[in-house]
Amino acid sequence: MGRPRKEERLEGGVKMKFKKLCALTLSAVLAATTLAGCSGNGSSADGSGDDSVTLVVMGNSSDMSRPYMEKVFELYQEKTGNKLDLQGLPGDNFEQVSLTKFNTGDIPDIFMCFGNETLKAYNPDKNFVDFSDAEWVSDIEDSVVDQAEYEGKIWGLPLWEASVTGFVYNKEIFKENGLEVPTTQDEFMAVCEKLKNAGINPLYIAFKDVWPMLQQNPMDAIFEDKDTLEKINTNQITYADIPQMKDIVQWYVDMAQNGYLGENYAANSWDYGVDALGTGEYAMMLTWDTWLYTDFDKKYPGEADNFGLMPAFMGGCEQGNIEGPNTSLLLVNKNSEKVDAAIEFINFMADPENYNQIFEGIMTAPVFKGETSNLATPQYEECLENGVFDRALRASSTWGNVIGFTQNEAAKCIQEAMLGSVSVEEAIANMDRDRIAIAQAQQAEGF
Repeated sequence: MGRPRKEERLEGGVKMKFKKLCALTLSAVLAATTLAGCSGNGSSADGSGDDSVTLVVMGNSSDMSRPYMEKVFELYQEKTGNKLDLQGLPGDNFEQVSLTKFNTGDIPDIFMCFGNETLKAYNPDKNFVDFSDAEWVSDIEDSVVDQAEYEGKIWGLPLWEASVTGFVYNKEIFKENGLEVPTTQDEFMAVCEKLKNAGINPLYIAFKDVWPMLQQNPMDAIFEDKDTLEKINTNQITYADIPQMKDIVQWYVDMAQNGYLGENYAANSWDYGVDALGTGEYAMMLTWDTWLYTDFDKKYPGEADNFGLMPAFMGGCEQGNIEGPNTSLLLVNKNSEKVDAAIEFINFMADPENYNQIFEGIMTAPVFKGETSNLATPQYEECLENGVFDRALRASSTWGNVIGFTQNEAAKCIQEAMLGSVSVEEAIANMDRDRIAIAQAQQAEGF
């Protein structure tokens, strides 16, 4: 089995440099209360007379509890003596609750959310500090920097993992069944047929949880074209006017009807994905490379290296698609009474000494050009070395860029077609209906 190695990406291209690192054991679950410090700027919130500042940080609770984010908060408090009031919101209604808070003026000092068009709902010009001229902007990887941008400005620091999403596949199953890694849509379908005939379920998708349908992955190949993106966002065209959209929805229908997702695919949950791959019940899964080490490896230690990563052959693009990093941002409330301290928090995290300490031993591609302490997954390394990224890697262009696009609503429309409740054309029409309604609702709310 291959050994995870350290990756270093340099400006002007991608260059690999490896050496063994020891994995860092990070802190456990975030405490509800924050750590007390011994130094800092400003005045204390409790009137105790010390010079520490307490900053309110709000975001999706699951995002805030990632190991490296726990380390972020711990390191800042430890080194500065300032305090953080961490307010995690439930993921299932995060956007609804956070937008309500913003609409009523209940805005935290520091806010965590994803970038691009997603920021529009939070009125960045009115609410967030513009970091376009910050020194750390030039240190962000070229594949990541556009996700911090909206309307030509940089609004937040992308302090996050940089995983890549495609089909992870069991190398041993492929070898035992004489299968080559496909390079086209037709080759992928042929692989699925051979696996099915061998009594192995080809591809695991967590249909039951809706969001793991990840239909935005193949849609990225459509909306990376700026002209098409502009037309969909200005109502010059709809999904129904884009031939590739039919190919994508038809792919889901074909996968279900051909039995390539398993007999009881509608009951498949995200949590069962670990066992679906670990037991050999399924040969492939739609997920990202770091999942093999953050989730799968916990139950099947040492077996993650037995899996490779291929493009997601999901229709709409002959060579398939591997979606590049989706990074969450740390944004500063420009109207906060503690705006200076909040900006210092961002600058602290953008310091290479600090972010390298945060990402030490974390399995992820780098977000920053100076990031050297991370561990690239073997799957990432193999794709890089074999040139797979050259033909299939794309930055996310659907999520956060297509106005009105929401992951779950669009996925539900596709699921109806898979179950035979509606036709492919009706599913696409419903996706258009929901997208337009959501965009109009956001506009009516003044965001």
